[in-house]
Parts: sequence; C-alpha cells; structure tokens
Amino acid sequence: MRAFIAMELSPQVKESLRKLINDLKSRNIKGRWVPPENIHLTLRFLGNIEEDQVKAIEQLLEEVAEEADPFQISLEGLGAFPHPARPRVLWVGVKEGTTTLQRLYQIIEKGLVRLGFPPNDKSFKPHLTLARFKNPLERTRRLVHQTCKEFQEKEWDRMEATSVILFESILSPQGAQYRKVKEVYLGGGSQSGHHSQKDQA
Repeated sequence: MRAFIAMELSPQVKESLRKLINDLKSRNIKGRWVPPENIHLTLRFLGNIEEDQVKAIEQLLEEVAEEADPFQISLEGLGAFPHPARPRVLWVGVKEGTTTLQRLYQIIEKGLVRLGFPPNDKSFKPHLTLARFKNPLERTRRLVHQTCKEFQEKEWDRMEATSVILFESILSPQGAQYRKVKEVYLGGGSQSGHHSQKDQA
C-alpha cells in the first residue's frame, strides 16, 4: 500500500487554511490546490510498503509516541519550494513546535532505516502544502513571490499536536482518499483506524 506518516490538523486549523486558500485563489494564483480537509503535517512519505512492514512501522510509531507529550504548534508565514520566485510547492510554515517535530522526525527516520528503508536525503522542514505548480506562468510566479513576501511573518493559527498517524493513500480517478491505518497518541496509547478522507485534487 502507498503510505505516509503525518499529523492531522484540528478542524479550526483546517478552517483557517480554507480561508487562506480562498484569499490566495481570489488573487488569481493559478495552481493545483489541496482541499483543506486533506492537508496534513507530513513527517515522512513512505511510498509503497508491503503488508508485512505495516506491523513494524506501527511498533515504531508506538516508540515515537513515548518520546513526546502533546505539544503546541503555531502555523506561520508563507513560502514556496524550491524558491518563491520559482514555485513548485506553496506552503504554510511551522514556527512553535519545530524542535519537537524535528526530534520526532529523527526517531522515525532512524527507525525506518533500521527497518531497511533507504534514508531520506532531503532535510526535514515542517510545512503544510497548500498548492502545487507544474509549469507556472510568469504572472503566477510573480504573484506567489509577492504574496510570500507579504505573509512572511503572519501567524495563521495554532493547535495542539496530540497524535501521529500512519495513513494509507488510495489513488482513484476522483483524487486520493486517505485512510488511517494506525494512530498513536503522544504520551502513549494507540488505536487502529479506518477513517477515510476524500481528496478532490
């Protein structure tokens, strides 16, 4: 199955992102927008994993959950990879909570390498993806660059991070659906989930 490890956003944060996306769309920024209900704080994309790897990853997440209690995350700023003037991915950044997220990421990364996954060669920068651009026109590039400057230090919202989730991504012609395979609660405790989310992107 195609899988990734992520944190779910609170309904309030999703609503804040919905308003932000509507604002950005109204500025005529043309991109492939992620539906707000589908935005996650991704810790590690896994790609296709075998059924027999799932149990080992679930055990790894149990270990991760013991390494941190619930903590505050603040969402701040707007940026783009690889650069606001050459946008491929438009994102909202994370300010408060970054140190804890980095620590959880390192534990996940070490555990995955121990399980035989190739190391992730990209440095981890916590962010929420809002939109993707394939070949953005000059006008879109200029708008993204301007808007990122304008919102560089704006705080959008904050939330308490309480769990880490192994998601399955099910691709379909209507977009991707996300199913919770395993949710572990920070500070210990877990449950398996079968909750689906629909992606219209």
